[in-house]
Amino acid sequence: MIPIITDLLSQPGVMVGMGIGLCIGYFARGSLFTDTSDLYNESADDDPDDSDWDEDGFLADGTGECKLVLIVRNDLKMGKGKVAAQCSHATLKAYKQAKKKNARQLKAWEINGQPKVVLKIDDEASMLDLAALARDAGLIVSIIQDAGRTQIAAGSRTVLGVGPGPVELIDTVTGHLKLY
Repeated sequence: MIPIITDLLSQPGVMVGMGIGLCIGYFARGSLFTDTSDLYNESADDDPDDSDWDEDGFLADGTGECKLVLIVRNDLKMGKGKVAAQCSHATLKAYKQAKKKNARQLKAWEINGQPKVVLKIDDEASMLDLAALARDAGLIVSIIQDAGRTQIAAGSRTVLGVGPGPVELIDTVTGHLKLY
């Protein structure tokens, strides 16, 4: 086994390849031998507002009065994985909008465990009408458009996020829809 390794290492192409690999690794990670594991571990001390979170990532005293509704277009016939990805995009967009527009409502949603409900709607026109109703009611609206890399044409509106917001108000806008 050792002679094979010695023969390989004596080949100039192998040595050049190893050198290039080490250089790429060095520049990509910032250092060849530095431990970067702590770069990806955020501590709870980073955000003083999160001091009350329990080990599951939720605050202990939620009241269940807030939710986020994700409304999926049924006419697109997306696969389950595609729907999950689009709903994830809508959740993140809703979170970012709530953080800017209504941090108090966002905190209430977080305290309640970030409840989410996935509903279905027949087509794009109905989805856009519903988005207008939600905006008129003062709710956060997040419309997701697909990039067109897989199952759906680029620019297709796939999911509408309504909220996070008060359950009663969201239900007045989305209560007639069926679960996905």
